[in-house]
Amino acid sequence: MKRFLFSIAVILLAINGLNAQKFKPVPDFLKGETQINVIFDYSKTTFDGDSQKEQYKDKGKKWVGEWEGKRRDGNANAFISSVNDELTKVDANVGEHNDAKYTLIVEVLDCDFGAYAGPMSVPAKIKATVRVVKTGTTEILASITLKESQNPYTVVGTPVDFDRMYLAFGELGEEVGEKLVKVLK
Repeated sequence: MKRFLFSIAVILLAINGLNAQKFKPVPDFLKGETQINVIFDYSKTTFDGDSQKEQYKDKGKKWVGEWEGKRRDGNANAFISSVNDELTKVDANVGEHNDAKYTLIVEVLDCDFGAYAGPMSVPAKIKATVRVVKTGTTEILASITLKESQNPYTVVGTPVDFDRMYLAFGELGEEVGEKLVKVLK
């Protein structure tokens, strides 16, 4: 029995290790930085695998205007706020810091808005690649690709698709913040 439990523990640790994404290469050069610029790139975004053109066709002008306007700004703010909540541990922050030496480019690859169906609701998910570049250049110094979802405890109480996506961006920011803290300590 002990051998069986030990085997299960080893398998779980291995699976966890495989799922643990890390910046490649480790951005050690960020140590000592107190401000990091952030920009968002939606140029390659799909929506649950569908192209932007397909998604927009089905949603209409009002939805597109809101998604590309205040909702996109809100998502960015949720991401930045969550990263900064983590970075308080290392006296650093991210945001619109055009003078910062380094920039995080958050390339949003896929947005899945989830679904509201009471207890059968599905959380929103986001997949993004976060790249670290020297501000003003395109040379990628480090990157990580993450797929995060809205906290499952908030799904049932979040009927609006935009609000579910906002929460998913916050979770993505928290994960990026945790990874940066490990580098910056």
